[in-house]
Amino acid sequence: MQMLAAAVVAGVTGLIRGEAADVHASAFGLEPLLAFGYLVAFGSIAAYSAYAWLLKNVRISIVSTYAFVNPVVAVALGAAFLGEKITTTTLIAGGAVVVAVVLIVSAKAPRPRVAAAVRRRRVSGATLSS
Repeated sequence: MQMLAAAVVAGVTGLIRGEAADVHASAFGLEPLLAFGYLVAFGSIAAYSAYAWLLKNVRISIVSTYAFVNPVVAVALGAAFLGEKITTTTLIAGGAVVVAVVLIVSAKAPRPRVAAAVRRRRVSGATLSS
């Protein structure tokens, strides 16, 4: 729903700014439409389905790493397929992101707080009843 609302706001804003005049008929050829379809199918539907599955089956800290990894993957794909330049700063930033993800993924899951609260009650209750 948020993405749909954002698309409407972006579209209205573009129309108000007069950007409709910059749209060319070539933007609606077969190749752009196939690219759009690919992005809808794999970039949205498949990715969202995978994200929803991960939320049900994996710790949230691990699921959240997708937000860190996506830009690194995008930069790598841009360099591989489009010949985009990777600078030293890009390598350092990408390395920092990869290290952060490794630290998050390798961290032990925290103990549930409910169990800790129950243990404290048992200990304090045992002390009071003695």
